[in-house]
Amino acid sequence: MPDNNQNVAISAPQDISAEQAVLGSILLSTDPTDLVAQVSTVLVPEDFFRTAHQLIYRAILSLDESQRAIDVLTITDELEKNNQVENVGGMAYLTELATSVPVAGNAMYYARIVKEKSLRRELIDTLQEGTQGSYTGATDIEELVSDISTKLDSINAGEKTTDFKDIAEVVTRSFEQIEANSGTDDQVTGLATGYPALDNLTTGFHGGEMIIVAARPAVGKTAFVLNIAQRVAVADPGLPVVIFSLEMPDTALVNRMLAAEGNINSQHMRTGSLDPEEWNSLAVAMGSLSKTKIFIDDTPGIKVNEIRSKLRRLQKKEGQIGLVIIDYLQLIEGSGSEGRQQEVSAISRSIKKMAMELDTPVIALSQLSRSVEQRQDKRPMLSDIRESGSIEQDADIVAFLYRDDYYRENEDDDSPQDPRDEEQQDVGEIEVIIEKNRSGARGTARLLFVKSYNKFSNIEYRDDGNGFG
Repeated sequence: MPDNNQNVAISAPQDISAEQAVLGSILLSTDPTDLVAQVSTVLVPEDFFRTAHQLIYRAILSLDESQRAIDVLTITDELEKNNQVENVGGMAYLTELATSVPVAGNAMYYARIVKEKSLRRELIDTLQEGTQGSYTGATDIEELVSDISTKLDSINAGEKTTDFKDIAEVVTRSFEQIEANSGTDDQVTGLATGYPALDNLTTGFHGGEMIIVAARPAVGKTAFVLNIAQRVAVADPGLPVVIFSLEMPDTALVNRMLAAEGNINSQHMRTGSLDPEEWNSLAVAMGSLSKTKIFIDDTPGIKVNEIRSKLRRLQKKEGQIGLVIIDYLQLIEGSGSEGRQQEVSAISRSIKKMAMELDTPVIALSQLSRSVEQRQDKRPMLSDIRESGSIEQDADIVAFLYRDDYYRENEDDDSPQDPRDEEQQDVGEIEVIIEKNRSGARGTARLLFVKSYNKFSNIEYRDDGNGFG
């Protein structure tokens, strides 16, 4: 009777026959260059389990890259350059590979078998890494979970590239989109911000876009994007909107949104000295925001891979994410292995890649350098974006916020203020300057900013030509 408790050695997932069939198919092919081009979209050398097969495949890729013929003799010659011929079994094994193919035309089928086994091995390694890290405690638990989650997402992605798209198919999809847009008088084809002056310039924010909103400190950039977030979420309560706040705790963010939603003086909210009408407005604002799908993460010093992992998990749970806001880009933690400018460049590229992967517009706030203060015209320019020129290159839209009164206030800080001017100074015009717009027009949208409410409003122009109401 067999011992059920007997340990059984379990080998790593592998299919040596499939590996041999892939390599043999290339050797037998009448057009090995074409077949290598197909197989290389699925396999990298590390996907092969047997070291000899990794070496052979790497030699094949090297021959293909240098546009040399691919056959037993040339592969042997390439291996000899690195003294690896004996390590693969010599020319005899290469010749044997050519006879080990059941059907040479099934190379891609064999390649996918090899890939599937490779992914299973990678999954085992990742889970073992997580187990080992959990036992030793050498790595911070949040960093460990984020790293493992990112690797699992990569494994789940499977093949790393997609094939070419025939233009006829793309043209058809483009026509369908144009036809759908023609069926409505609305010029906004993307996600409406709730500010027509801005939406007319951008046609709304679209999936895959990286939008940079930049301004000097205290101009109102956080209030601006929070207003957009709540307008989008209130307009469509079923649409997930995500806010990553690296500078401000969640309650402070929500207090700002409540003040804007309920037209409540934010100072009154901070002190708790609300009058009866403001308490009623607060209750209504709380009810309105509570019905939305706004998600807030206020983890300080978060990394891009952590943001990506959290968003992927949320998207699986809640469905397509409507909008992501990051406040702000320069506070995202880098690897620490290179200069800060290089780190910010890498962070910017990662955010753009994340936007495309999630098919979601991502608004990232950015600081401006002090150089803007040295000019007579204080309106920001692309060169004022702090720490990295690559931010402006990666962004689809770059919007600057500018307020004339911001600089007048700074100039008048030491001057006595007339109390009668306080209410007037609370409301000011702000310019949203679209300095870069990859898919549309550049220009300036003008809004009203009520500082005490942290609220941006549309400007309604009168018909009598006497300005705005």
